[in-house]
Amino acid sequence: MCSRRGACRSLRFFGADLDGVELRADDLDWSFGTGTPLTGSAQDLLLVTYGRKLPPGHLHGTARDRYITT
Repeated sequence: MCSRRGACRSLRFFGADLDGVELRADDLDWSFGTGTPLTGSAQDLLLVTYGRKLPPGHLHGTARDRYITT
């Protein structure tokens, strides 16, 4: 589910699968989506939306394993 009209279409364009995940920045007042919280810096969450995988320790929450390098 998307919080804004057209937002889902844009995120699919970037290649990120954010179904069931709520992105929550821990360095500013921002969140996006609904579902299991995924917390990190705004910069790291932006990289996630572009489909990038991050090193362990950058993201927090039960959904983090989907978005970290192994």
